[in-house]
Amino acid sequence: MLEVTKYNASGNDFVIYHDSQKKNRVEVGTYLGSGKLEEIKALAARFDAEILLVDDELSGIQIRNLEAILDLEIIDRTSLILDIFANRAKSKEGKLQVELARLRYEKPRIVGGSTRLSKQAGGIGSRGLGEKKLELDRRTIDKKISDVEKEIEKIKKQREVQKNRRKKSHLPTVALIGYTNAGKSTLMNTFLKINNPLMSKQESPTADMLFATLDPFHRKVKLKDNLEFILTDTVGFVSKLPHALVDAFMSTLEEVKDADLLLYVVDVSDEEYEHQLKVTKNVVKELGAENIPYIIVQNKKDKLTKEKLSEILESLETTIAISAVTGEGVDELISEIEKRLMKEHEIMDLLIPFENGTLANYILKNTKVVNHEYLEDGLHVKSYLDPSERKKYSLYEKKR
Repeated sequence: MLEVTKYNASGNDFVIYHDSQKKNRVEVGTYLGSGKLEEIKALAARFDAEILLVDDELSGIQIRNLEAILDLEIIDRTSLILDIFANRAKSKEGKLQVELARLRYEKPRIVGGSTRLSKQAGGIGSRGLGEKKLELDRRTIDKKISDVEKEIEKIKKQREVQKNRRKKSHLPTVALIGYTNAGKSTLMNTFLKINNPLMSKQESPTADMLFATLDPFHRKVKLKDNLEFILTDTVGFVSKLPHALVDAFMSTLEEVKDADLLLYVVDVSDEEYEHQLKVTKNVVKELGAENIPYIIVQNKKDKLTKEKLSEILESLETTIAISAVTGEGVDELISEIEKRLMKEHEIMDLLIPFENGTLANYILKNTKVVNHEYLEDGLHVKSYLDPSERKKYSLYEKKR
């Protein structure tokens, strides 16, 4: 319930009261028991409340009955998350994915659904389908789902072209994944500032809010030893992520499967950090990416005392604690990333003729050079190269 309260704080409305109830089973027609309903009705009147948030997914009949009994707008967990996603989506694909998820959520709720019309508001309760929602029958929704899926498929093909271009660059890919608001985008910007201290336009969007990033964000990062890689920022995870959203965003999340290294970013200052890490690992498993090498990055260490941080780190597997805001621990993280990405690199001794200056320049600027010197017959350079590069430049390997 506290997590749902956090989601709500991301919108324009605020929570005035929250409560929970322990029951062996939910009421089929109303989800809550009669006693709890009377209690909520009294509290709503006392605080002049307009909305009831329920930290679970409700059926159309349950929503209809609760609204009739309580005279409140009823919003379940799935609907709330969909609302937030709708407000955060910026790209065409992101907006279409949210619309697809909303349609799939609405479809089984047409019959016996809510008696209230949704408003096109900016906070929670904005449904995306608006007041036309209840006018749509199942066939209309099916048609709309089909249309949206076709649009997403077109964009997916365009994204595949872009992905293939990145693959042709032979640069390894590192993906930032983790719970929403764990600091993934802030960490990405920290990496980008290594390249360009005056960076502005290429920044990944950040905000102290949930689901600030919905669209994959790719940027090239170049470290001091000429090691380059593509860094990808992804949509944040959340516990009990609605299946409608998982399905709708699957094509976007699948980019994680193409990564060479995953950075599991965890907000170590959050009391639920272990739960957040568990959720992240579960989603990665769902994506079929559990075998990709990873580093657990405990972010926001600046918010903890040294004693508390030490206690947490002892309880976890090998991890690196950082603060993406202050930069503390980032150098250690970079060293570990470099070690992982350089795992298949080997030193190659090359002799590049002077007439092939373009290649010589590329090797010096884009690979990790151990040493180099200019001899009478060309550039003698020892450099770390990956398997594809070693094969490509084998012609220039210096004879022993």
